Amino acid sequence: MTDHPTSRRSRSELRELVMDAAIDLIRREGLGAVSTTLTYQRVFDHLEETRGIRVTRASVHERIWNSQEEFRTAALIEARPWATSAEVTVEPALAVFAETEGMDPLNRMREMTRIAASVTQLSADEDPLYYSWVGMTMAMAKDPAADPTERATLEQAVAESYAEITASVMDVLRVLSVAIGVRPRADLFHSAEDGWRLLVKLGTALSEGSTVRTRFDPEEMPDVYLRTGPNGELQKWSAFAAGYWALLQTFLEVDPETHPDLVDGPES
Repeated sequence: MTDHPTSRRSRSELRELVMDAAIDLIRREGLGAVSTTLTYQRVFDHLEETRGIRVTRASVHERIWNSQEEFRTAALIEARPWATSAEVTVEPALAVFAETEGMDPLNRMREMTRIAASVTQLSADEDPLYYSWVGMTMAMAKDPAADPTERATLEQAVAESYAEITASVMDVLRVLSVAIGVRPRADLFHSAEDGWRLLVKLGTALSEGSTVRTRFDPEEMPDVYLRTGPNGELQKWSAFAAGYWALLQTFLEVDPETHPDLVDGPES
């Protein structure tokens, strides 16, 4: 049964309805829905099929969006998954934090990375919205044929999203690092902030690359088994977690203020 005419809905109600349908279409169909096929009519049809609500081009075109390109850009920005990324990162880390109490800082960091990073990356790999965002925002933002205004809008949204996730995850790392007793290496970074920022940016890039590779060819991104157990036993790692652990080993050190007993003193 089709809902009552759209003329009875406000612009804000219409916008919310159409955006929800567009995001649902992206989630269901991934990249195929976000290319040039993400048109008014494609989304209107999906809205009518799934919710029985009929929307016409005249009710939104030049009333809410001025063009199909502006609408598609708005849908991609609305669909950005960054709002939940910090929560996905924090929850597994906090769970493992409690389980690793009593371990020395570097081993605790390793075990938290092995488990929490794997869980976080699995969530990203299985989310079609995340994959579509990564793939299509990059493609559209750098497409020379794209409308310059819409490309600039999308580039700004991408930059803002990266800034948001960087700030959120840096906050998480600061708290966890104090609790664990590690810090960015003083001999490498001008400040601890510089170290955390680099780790978050590299981690984000590693996560996105892992997601794209896993989607195209999962067999090329298999889990690995490393001798990282308490007595050298083999432990299962995701490729992303192993890569991020390598970064942490390179850029972090035991904090001498919280664990002076684990840091070598000056030679006599």
